[in-house]
Amino acid sequence: MNKNYQEAAEWVIGAILQDPAENFVRVRRWLSPSDFLSPAHGKIFATMEEIHDRGDIPLDLSVIYSFLKKDDLEIARYLKDEIPTDEGIEYWARLVAEGSRKRELKDLTNCEDFDLTRVEAVFEDLRDLSKPDTLLYRPLNQIPPLSEDMGSRIKTGFLDLDRNILFGLGHLMIISGKTSLGKTSLGSQIAYYISKEKPVGIVSLEMTGEEIRLRLENSFGVLHENIFISDPAALSTVEFKQICKAMRNEQGVDIILLDYLQLMREREDFRSRHLEVSHIIRKIKEVCKELHLAMIVISQLSRGIDHRGEGSLPSLSDLKESGDQEFAGDEIIFLHQPRKGDEDYRGENVKLLILAKNRWGPIGKIKVYWDGEHTRFGNFQEGGDDDAK
Repeated sequence: MNKNYQEAAEWVIGAILQDPAENFVRVRRWLSPSDFLSPAHGKIFATMEEIHDRGDIPLDLSVIYSFLKKDDLEIARYLKDEIPTDEGIEYWARLVAEGSRKRELKDLTNCEDFDLTRVEAVFEDLRDLSKPDTLLYRPLNQIPPLSEDMGSRIKTGFLDLDRNILFGLGHLMIISGKTSLGKTSLGSQIAYYISKEKPVGIVSLEMTGEEIRLRLENSFGVLHENIFISDPAALSTVEFKQICKAMRNEQGVDIILLDYLQLMREREDFRSRHLEVSHIIRKIKEVCKELHLAMIVISQLSRGIDHRGEGSLPSLSDLKESGDQEFAGDEIIFLHQPRKGDEDYRGENVKLLILAKNRWGPIGKIKVYWDGEHTRFGNFQEGGDDDAK
């Protein structure tokens, strides 16, 4: 039994260190330093408690590390890197507290000076810990229905697309296509359109912040204050989650554009790149749901489509390096340029959005106008266009 509680304690410490300021508060109502079986875990928790209670310095990773002694610091660093996520931290904290109460109850019952009042208090704590935790699950009848009201949706600015998808918080949209077709322009344009009403974050591994600014200025002229840029040189899923949390908590960002999936790298080794990308997209989906964000992810297509016959349309099996994209995405959109002679060809300035997966609506093709001079798209109309600016 102690092994289970020990593992729970490791998870709690590592999960707190993912985001100390937020996660310490989430578990403090259940725990104190004495609840940890390992003295090192107790010291690390006591250090976080001391920093939090002082109130004059931030409870962040660098401050915690500066307070710890060498041996405890090594353990904290190990757990920070070993524990992959802070999801379910409340469950693990309650498990640690339960183990502590049971150990205390055993000591009390074996004590010659039997303290009935304390025994009753420990039993009451155990009853409280066994009550359902609504943070982990909810009764079905208490979950509000999925809204079909157009006003509750996050609109992309493309009228035909917005009529068919139910894009909202907690949803993951994947935009894919061949190289140089305008995937980044399409994603950036959707982000720009949304930013007129809501804060939007752009996390770009392909372009610098200055290049993103220039691209948006050239395409739309006016820049909105609601766009926040992160342009790291390298990015893991842990770092991506930290960026998303900061944008959400500090700027109120609800929608994040990631450009692009295949440039992300994890710190641990994987047997293949396919497994690594599969892991990454699953973690992105977890961040999307856990932080209740709407996510747009730019992804590459496999080059295998180039070897198929003329007029071949991209399909879900063409998503590069990971079939898990097909399962993680709520909406998967392929950007495609029809060739002359194709059924959908309407000229070089008309492209297709192929809605290949739509969790809450139909799939199909949507024509969009392409303004190459300004690198932007617009709503397609027979005989003209209506730019989605």
